Amino acid sequence: MKNELMKECHEALQELVGKKILDIKFEARNRDCWRFYIESDGGKFVMTFCQDWQCPVVEMRDR
Repeated sequence: MKNELMKECHEALQELVGKKILDIKFEARNRDCWRFYIESDGGKFVMTFCQDWQCPVVEMRDR
């Protein structure tokens, strides 16, 4: 299960490779979670990190 989760995280993050980063915003969700909003030339990526998670949740959004 852990290896499968790490593979999914890696694949989601690979979507950023080759993209031009245009803007990044950071937001604290609470004491243990953070969210990065990354705008690229290929769309928006939202990455959510929480202290007890093994990897971030990555959402890809069209502009």
